[in-house]
Amino acid sequence: MNKGVWIYLPTALAYSLLVSLLLVSSILVACSSSEGNKVAGGTEAESTMAFHVQLSDGSAAAYARVRVLPGDFLSDGSSHAEWNESDANGFIKMEAEPGSYTVEVRHVDGSLATGAVQYVALDSKTTDSKVDTIELGELSSIEGFVLLGEAFPVIRVAGLDRYVVPDSTGHFVIDSLPTGTFDVQIGDPSETHSAKVESATGDTLYVDCSDSASGINVIKSQTSAASEYPKGDWSAHDALLSQVEGFAVGTLGAAGITDSLGNITSAEGEICEVTTTDDYIIIEDTTDVDSLGNAVTKAVVAPGSLRDCAYRDGPTWVIFKKSGTYKLQAPLRLKKDKTIDGRGRDIRITGMGVLTDVSSNLVFENLTFTAPAITALDTSSRRALSIHNGTHHVWVDHCTFEEYPLVELDVKRGSHNVTVSWNRFENAQTGILFGLEPDIFVDSLQTFTLHHNYFAGLEARGVVARHGKMHAYGNFFYDVELAGIECSDSASCYIEGNVFNNGTPVADYRLVTEDGAPDMATKGFPYMLDNWFASGGDDVSEKTPRFKPDYKVVVDQADTELAVRVKNEAGPR
Repeated sequence: MNKGVWIYLPTALAYSLLVSLLLVSSILVACSSSEGNKVAGGTEAESTMAFHVQLSDGSAAAYARVRVLPGDFLSDGSSHAEWNESDANGFIKMEAEPGSYTVEVRHVDGSLATGAVQYVALDSKTTDSKVDTIELGELSSIEGFVLLGEAFPVIRVAGLDRYVVPDSTGHFVIDSLPTGTFDVQIGDPSETHSAKVESATGDTLYVDCSDSASGINVIKSQTSAASEYPKGDWSAHDALLSQVEGFAVGTLGAAGITDSLGNITSAEGEICEVTTTDDYIIIEDTTDVDSLGNAVTKAVVAPGSLRDCAYRDGPTWVIFKKSGTYKLQAPLRLKKDKTIDGRGRDIRITGMGVLTDVSSNLVFENLTFTAPAITALDTSSRRALSIHNGTHHVWVDHCTFEEYPLVELDVKRGSHNVTVSWNRFENAQTGILFGLEPDIFVDSLQTFTLHHNYFAGLEARGVVARHGKMHAYGNFFYDVELAGIECSDSASCYIEGNVFNNGTPVADYRLVTEDGAPDMATKGFPYMLDNWFASGGDDVSEKTPRFKPDYKVVVDQADTELAVRVKNEAGPR
């Protein structure tokens, strides 16, 4: 199976000219399939290159395909070299002018494809007395993103016939590469930016080309270790709570209890292990029959189900015995003082959504909300998670929200002290709604922290904020069509240290007038500090903040390394 290598290649500046790092220039040559055919022609004395192609076990690679190009060759998108073929014993010999070449070899045996690249320098003294061995190995790929707004240059590999155009999001893949080091070049040959990229099985590499005045930094991705099943060990619950930041600090979940005044104090919760993916089950009541003698049936909550655990009275730590898809047949109206903990499992919640209603002190950890079986007009379940009606102290961490038709998560109707961290919001119209339109509900006391979340594939906005106070830091808005954050309707938004790769990083109004000017009645108050606009865009920051968080957090520098880290580590672990 092919292994992938990722590189990350963002810039908002023009690419500078960089001479190919691998090999010196040579003229383009053509190859034929017969032994002894010339690889290059001209007036200089010709030399010979000879190879024995072997499989990884040392046996001969019969009829392997071989092609040769100048070492500094950059493809223009059309094919430039024919493939030669080794003989039945894996041998091949070709004549060439003195110079530097890239030799690419491919071999297919059934469904298994292997390959190799070898660099060869020929001088006039090279003869056919020397036979180099080329050993074939597993194929890999280099995958990455170019953050250049609408200007996506082609991606090439020096010396190889590789010409790749990124898609509309800047994503590209250079496939069928063996393990090795390659000179990846971006842009027009007259304005080329070049970086050495190592295609090694299992490696994930990111190349920062954001500053043409500095060197190229190759950043090793540091993906966090997979989470472990907590097994009901309360020390694992304590370790989880130690990671809460922002407005939700003080949330205890299953380790706390909320009194009638909303105060949360420590308490000994129970552990409820979900043992079935069933939600409701149908049972017959033989004591109640109809006129035909048929027993009446009714739906009851399945014992050991997610709903069974979520409906428990008192603090409850919900853990999952097994991975699976848990389809909610009706909205799950969650009770207070709960931790829904999917660590160590692949937990997918589908069907209807999860709703809170004055059910505070909640933790959602390591869950995937996906593919609702409802319509866009079904307001009871078109949100994956709806935090509303005065709910407070809620922490949503390391979850994925995907494929919901409108909004994936909302915080509204007086809800406050909410933190949403290290989540993925993908494939929807809008990721997060914070506050309702003013003609529906106004609450300036709503508070919301948003940090280290990844937003991609959204048709409208990453976040819509109306009224209240929002602190957003360390987030990565990658593929959002209208605005990364819409801070409108008198919302106070403190926006710092985020990476925006979309045309409009932040919008400070919701509506426009008939002549297209901003409707000042819908204006918000964003204060922006140390953000990175990878694809350009205007800074709409207020001169002074309307609010500043009174808690302390570490805000990372908004750069490629942050974007890579968020993209890799957001979502379930």
